[in-house]
Amino acid sequence: MSATSVGVIGLGAMGWPIAHQLREAGREVVVTDASAAARDRAAAAGFSVSETNAALAARVGAVVLSLPNDAIVRQVTRELWATDGGLLVCDTSTIGPGTARELADLGPHLDTPILGRPAGVGSWTIPVGGTESLFGAAREVLEPLARRVVRVGDPGAAAALKVCNNLMLSAINAVTAEALALAGASGLDPATFVDVVLDSGAATVSGLFRDVAPRAVAGDFVPVFSVALMRKDAQLALDLAASVGVDLDVVAASQRLNDAAIEAGLGGEDSIAVLKTLTG
Repeated sequence: MSATSVGVIGLGAMGWPIAHQLREAGREVVVTDASAAARDRAAAAGFSVSETNAALAARVGAVVLSLPNDAIVRQVTRELWATDGGLLVCDTSTIGPGTARELADLGPHLDTPILGRPAGVGSWTIPVGGTESLFGAAREVLEPLARRVVRVGDPGAAAALKVCNNLMLSAINAVTAEALALAGASGLDPATFVDVVLDSGAATVSGLFRDVAPRAVAGDFVPVFSVALMRKDAQLALDLAASVGVDLDVVAASQRLNDAAIEAGLGGEDSIAVLKTLTG
């Protein structure tokens, strides 16, 4: 199978731009998704679509995964290797480092999570956890997606890096919601707060604040990164912390806000929809 043939499994917020970017880079791209609607969308966009993971595995030289959780990553990877036990799997999903190590023990799996938002495809940073012997092949697959592809250690290392990164994401998202809620409750227009702070040069202005705060005050909660995914990733951090004996009090507090948003039926909205649980 040609080294330029790449499969993409999972055509959600990150998998969709991954597939497009690989195609634009001249790769032969074959895609699939558990959702028939997602497969139909891909076919309409001119992609070669496989109906099953096994059929895709038989057509490509490497696979990029973009999947929602550890259990699905395990299932899909094993389905791929049932067809081709030597198939290289570059897993951009956010999973626990234990799962990454487990799969790397079974076959050529590398944890290759993405640092960046969907619109930044092509300029992302992609840390890679895996053996040195597999890193070169993985880098060849991933280079069209990123400004930097860097091996950060053995299997599980990149997954741990991503969990630590998204730990901060949950905390910043929560404190942004609290700042907006407090501004409004104290009589300050939250939109004015955002307008003044956004380009002030204040050290408090993170990339996430710059993304979510203007959309929140505009009432735009269309998901770029959903509350449900935020909660899942924060739980990965809490589980990892528990396994190594580290207390994460700030993330635990942010998770209570994520939990409240899920209970309020906001799981499918953008992460900053946690604001609604604070403002009523």
